[in-house]
Amino acid sequence: MDILYINEKEKAARLLEEARHSSIFWSFFIGSTLTSTIPGISIAGPDPEGTLLTPTLDVEYLELGKPRTVPVIPVTPEGLPTPAIITRAMMRKKQLPHLIINAGAHAEPLVPHVSLPSRIIANPVNSGKALPLSNARGLLEESRQLARNIGETADIHALGESIPGGTTTALAILEGLGYDAYGKVSSASPNNPHELKIKLVKEGLSKCGSANIDEVLACIGDPVHIAMAGYLIGALESDRKIILAGGTQMTAVAAIAKALGAEFDGNAIIATTAWVAMDKSSDIASISKQIGIPVAASNISFSDSPYPGLRKFDEGYVKEGVGAGGSLLITHLLTGLGMKDLAKLVYDEYSYLTST
Repeated sequence: MDILYINEKEKAARLLEEARHSSIFWSFFIGSTLTSTIPGISIAGPDPEGTLLTPTLDVEYLELGKPRTVPVIPVTPEGLPTPAIITRAMMRKKQLPHLIINAGAHAEPLVPHVSLPSRIIANPVNSGKALPLSNARGLLEESRQLARNIGETADIHALGESIPGGTTTALAILEGLGYDAYGKVSSASPNNPHELKIKLVKEGLSKCGSANIDEVLACIGDPVHIAMAGYLIGALESDRKIILAGGTQMTAVAAIAKALGAEFDGNAIIATTAWVAMDKSSDIASISKQIGIPVAASNISFSDSPYPGLRKFDEGYVKEGVGAGGSLLITHLLTGLGMKDLAKLVYDEYSYLTST
């Protein structure tokens, strides 16, 4: 079974079946939050400070096969590769038009991209002053307008992200909007630091002075989730269908859009990996059911990989990011290749990386 349906199977299956015969456009959002520099929060980089460069390096590698800003592939402290390795392998097999959107990266990527005028690096989530209200509102409207402008380029728009510390800010957004999310967001580590995440989020939320959505986002949000939500709204307004390619962070994107009046009606789904869907330290099914958005997962495994670094994915490391799960599902649908064959494409990409 190549596809796992986590909830609302009929709606998810219908949209994915439509994707087999549709034009698809990718948008990859990058941004930074200083939340990722808090020790113990993120392993999406060689060390806490190094996480700030990861989004830039991810999209440079995705585009060029090697980063330009720093000539090093993004890795965890244990040396495990970025999930962008999956997305790049899929894009090499089935090239699709795509756009990189900078919502507030620590370093401007040295590849063609669009920078949103209100882009900003977010302060730590526990500060209660993540970003100015004007930036939060600006990111929403600018990305909404961008989606309207390019909506007709494809029937389906797939959205991916790279923002270390993003599951923590996603948790804050979900709780700030009234959802039961404590202990339910995922992590790139097999040892999900729930206690630390909850502590930081509660500190941040205690400093929020209003339940108004714009002010909540300014208080505890981050540029990527806000910008993606704006794009989601704009694309839906343009009668496009949306694949939110990511893990529990995508529930925060959907939650923001819903709070601002978006109705999904089977026109938007979350597409993730089996590593997220089956993760016992998180619960994407519970959060997505609360919001009312379907979830499907690529039933991928690297257990037979000749490379220990990839086998670690099956042990709870990395799991998702840079559109990995969605890229696997889309490539499966467009090429007919099963997950075992797609896994071999990732092994080939990893072999190339380790030999250069």
